[in-house]
Amino acid sequence: MLVLILFFPALLGAKPIPFKGDHPRLIETGELAGSTDHPSLRVIDMRTSVFDYLKGHIPDSVYLSFEVLRIPKNGIPAQAPDRIYVEKVLGEYLSLSNDMWAVLYSERSNPNATCLAWTLAYLGHKRVAVLNGGWEKWASEKLPAIQEYPVLSPKKFFGRALRETVAEKKWIRDHLGDRGVVLVDVRLPKEYSGEEGDEIRRGHIPGAKNIFWETTLEGDEVRAWRKKEELEKIFLESGVTKDKEVVVYCGTGKEASHVYFTLRYVLGFPMVRLYRGAWVEWSADKTLPVKTGLEP
Repeated sequence: MLVLILFFPALLGAKPIPFKGDHPRLIETGELAGSTDHPSLRVIDMRTSVFDYLKGHIPDSVYLSFEVLRIPKNGIPAQAPDRIYVEKVLGEYLSLSNDMWAVLYSERSNPNATCLAWTLAYLGHKRVAVLNGGWEKWASEKLPAIQEYPVLSPKKFFGRALRETVAEKKWIRDHLGDRGVVLVDVRLPKEYSGEEGDEIRRGHIPGAKNIFWETTLEGDEVRAWRKKEELEKIFLESGVTKDKEVVVYCGTGKEASHVYFTLRYVLGFPMVRLYRGAWVEWSADKTLPVKTGLEP
C-alpha cells in the first residue's frame, strides 16, 4: 500500500517538477521546455509591450506589465505598492499560490522580470525562477510559441514582508559612511555623475559606487548573464564583497532589481538590500546630500 501511495502520481503520468530547490534562481530554456503546463508552475511574461505577448508567447504564460508594480506614494512616482495589493495581483489575477514556482521572463533579459522576482523575494516567496536569455533565447532555439491565453482560476497568495531585503531612505541616511555597508548605483555613468538626469536633482548618493546594470550581461540579440567568474570580478574591482552589506539602487527601482538578483541569487551574496524608493525619492528630499562627478 505504501509503495502505491508513493508512486501513485507516476502511475497517473504526472510530470516531475522540472527544477528542484527552494530558492530564487536562474533557469535555462532547456529546464523549462516541455513543462510550461506543469500545475506547480506559473509562467509570467513580463515583456514591456503587451503587443509582443499577443504576437506570440511561451505556452501557458500569463502577461503582466511591470508598471503594475509601480505606484505613486506621497506624490512620488514609481514606488512599491503595499503587500495586500501585490497579494491580490499574484493570487487572483496571476493564479499563483504559495506552493507554486513563479517562472518569469522578459525581453533581452531586461529588469522587468527581476522587478517581480525581487517583489516575490520581499514577500518571502522562494520558488522564483528567471529565464536566462529571456524571450529571445527561447525564440532563437525555436521552442514552442502560441497566441492562446491560459485559462486561470483565482488562487490565494499570502506574503510576509522580509525587511532585510529592502533599505528605506532613513536606513540609508543613517548608514552613510558605514564601512560595513556599500552602496551601488546601477544607473548609466552620466546619470551617476549628474551630467544627465530627469529627476529634481542630479548626481548620486554620497559614497555610492557606480556599476551599470547591463555590465552583468553578455551577447547581442540574446542577452544572458555573464559567467559567475566574470561577474565576481566586476563587483570585486569596485569593492563590492560578500563581507559587506550591499545596497543597490537606480532611478526607480527596476534596474536595481536586476543587480539585486545577480548579487543575491547568482553570486550568493548573503546581505543585499534594494532601495525601492530609489533616486526619484532621494533626489526629491532636499534635506539629503547629493554628490556629482564620477567619484563616490
